[in-house]
Amino acid sequence: MKSIAQVAHFKEILFGMERDLGLDDLGRIEKNILYAATILSETADKFESEQIRTHALLSGVSRSSYFRALKEVVDAGYLNHQPGTQRSVYTLSDKQA
Repeated sequence: MKSIAQVAHFKEILFGMERDLGLDDLGRIEKNILYAATILSETADKFESEQIRTHALLSGVSRSSYFRALKEVVDAGYLNHQPGTQRSVYTLSDKQA
C-alpha cells in the first residue's frame, strides 16, 4: 500500500503544478498530448502528429479521440500547426514555454 500512497502524493503534486501553469482547463488526453509534444520538442523543433499520437503517454487513446483532443490543444494555443506542410507538423507555442 505504501507504493500507492507515494503515487497518490505525486499525483497531488502534479495536480497542483498543472493548476499553477493553467493546465487544469485541459482534459486528460489534451494534457498528455501537450506532455508528449513537450518531450518530443526536446530533440526536435518540429514534430509530426503521428509522433505525438504514438507516444507512450497516449497509448489506448482512440484515433478519433486523439484528433479531437489535438484540435483542442491547438485551439487553446499550446501547439502551432505549421502551414504548408504535407503532413501535420507542429511546434510548441510560446504559451507553453
